[in-house]
Amino acid sequence: MTAFYCVVLFINLGFWQHTAPFKIAISTDKTTVVSDMDVVVDVSLTNTSDRDVEEGVMYKQGIELDSTLRFEVRDDHGELVGKRVYPHEELRPGKVTFRTIKAGETLTQSQPVSALYDMRKPGRYTIQVWRRNPEYDIKSNIVTITVTPKDKDRARRPVKFIKLSSGEGK
Repeated sequence: MTAFYCVVLFINLGFWQHTAPFKIAISTDKTTVVSDMDVVVDVSLTNTSDRDVEEGVMYKQGIELDSTLRFEVRDDHGELVGKRVYPHEELRPGKVTFRTIKAGETLTQSQPVSALYDMRKPGRYTIQVWRRNPEYDIKSNIVTITVTPKDKDRARRPVKFIKLSSGEGK
């Protein structure tokens, strides 16, 4: 009799498990950027379920990251990179957008990761995107970005001025 209840319990647990309705992939056109430039990744969110998914997404003005995503940014040493600090962050306005991602559809959006994470220091950074939910956790692939220092020699070079003549008065 105990074996019967164990089988019934095992079957019920199988019905209650939820599979993640999404797959996440990230990519970038620029694997090397100069410090103080924006680091942007394209996040492709594919609805792998058999039904449409409706959701609300919050975007903070000036940061514009999808609030349903969590970004994990690590430096050369595998340490988490800190978030950038902005004055009066609590007063930053934002907007909520409602969207439907149809079954089988892929939504790709550019995400300016360096708007929230401090990637201004030269070095190599890895970025991974998560989508968290009490029922499932999904992670993307990992992308590596190299941040190079600004060209200091270029900044020190003297500027040459060229006098242009309009040809008038000859």
